[in-house]
Amino acid sequence: MTLITSAKRTLIFISHATPEDNDFTLWLGARLASAGYSVWSDVTKLIGGETHWDNIETSVREHAVKVVSVCSTISVTKKGFKDELSLALAVERQHGLTDFVIPIRLDNLAYAAFPAEIIRRNCIDCFDAWQDGLGKLLRKLELDNVPRSSAADTDALSSWSKALLQIDRDVSKTDETLMGNMLTVIRGPIAINVHQIKTGTSVAFANIPAWPAETKGQWTLSFAQLQQSDPSHFQHFSQLDLSRFIEGSGGQALSLGSQDPRNIVSSILRQAWGRYAQSKGLLSHGFSNGRVGYFLPAEEGGSKRTSFKGPTGISGTRALNGFSLKNNVYWHYAPELLPVMGKPLTFSVASHVIFTEDGKTPLSDTARAHRLRRRFCKSWWQDRWRDMMLAYLAHLAGRKDTLEIPLSESFDLVLSAHPALFVCPVTAAAPIGVPQDDEADDPAIDEHDEDDEESPGTNAEEYAR
Repeated sequence: MTLITSAKRTLIFISHATPEDNDFTLWLGARLASAGYSVWSDVTKLIGGETHWDNIETSVREHAVKVVSVCSTISVTKKGFKDELSLALAVERQHGLTDFVIPIRLDNLAYAAFPAEIIRRNCIDCFDAWQDGLGKLLRKLELDNVPRSSAADTDALSSWSKALLQIDRDVSKTDETLMGNMLTVIRGPIAINVHQIKTGTSVAFANIPAWPAETKGQWTLSFAQLQQSDPSHFQHFSQLDLSRFIEGSGGQALSLGSQDPRNIVSSILRQAWGRYAQSKGLLSHGFSNGRVGYFLPAEEGGSKRTSFKGPTGISGTRALNGFSLKNNVYWHYAPELLPVMGKPLTFSVASHVIFTEDGKTPLSDTARAHRLRRRFCKSWWQDRWRDMMLAYLAHLAGRKDTLEIPLSESFDLVLSAHPALFVCPVTAAAPIGVPQDDEADDPAIDEHDEDDEESPGTNAEEYAR
């Protein structure tokens, strides 16, 4: 087999139908470049090479080591594709090459419909799965010793991606303050109490109504002193430093596994959050992952809007539930509040939307709930989710800036009711057509969305605002 081995011939040229097969060509070109090959097509231009040119004939005649011919029901009918194939075959004959042209079958094109010049060639099939065809192509290129860099040219690939996708367009190197979904702990516990269950006593969590706790074997752990409220079942054993306990110190004496301390503390904190949410009049809904979200039940007379003001100065009002006459269901914002066991301890807000028929009982038909969720929320932009999170936190905090969650008879976990802020060293311009922050509470925008008439809060007749 004869190969072009000249140093200047390092290029894999991709011939395809434009624009019909552009998506596949972009996908294939990026993956070949990430494997270390230099790639050229009319949609990718050059990836991973140093010489730049725009002439297809020059590319094939002087720089290509392989021509990948993407055959589809469209490409085989296009003059440009046929011309590129004829050119590649002429170069192949001129230099006495073998397998200079590698055909790829992209769709359900019948093999009998392939161009006559390559109908008898071995073809790589990408119809069933693109990645399977890619694997076969990479093996062929390696077998034929096609030149490649020892490692992927990540700089070249990154530069190409940025130019093609215009990633850096409208990006300036200016600090921008961003808001996340993390709540900081202003005051947290520093120790955890370990209680030994008295001999002959069987204690489950359901039998400990006073304070959140977790039982492991003969030990019950809590931030409260349970022996004071239930001396018949518990005796106080010890108090452990919380940070050291989470890291694993002290767990061995309790016969705990390496992950048990973190799981125990997380469970106790989630229980405390649940009790706090219920004390604020919220109802619970269990998700398929075993976690729980808490939502505001619907009230007679329609939904009420909750005022909020975010830490970046964003302010407005949002409804945390609403009703659809068309689907005869209520929607409810029902987030989880999840402890993040890091240093420092924080809580994240994971947003969800659930549906009820009576304003308080979540739908039992999970398939229907999933369909509703996809329709209701498909046109919700990040600003809506952000505003609902801020309104939810404002509802819980009332006039305060904190959430005070009882952990024991004498100690409250204190969280900031305002999500944490971050500073990003670059600023991106807002996409055209997306409402800006100052428009978020404009009734004309808030109550009408032409893209999705079923979005909650977007139709004044269907949703009480």
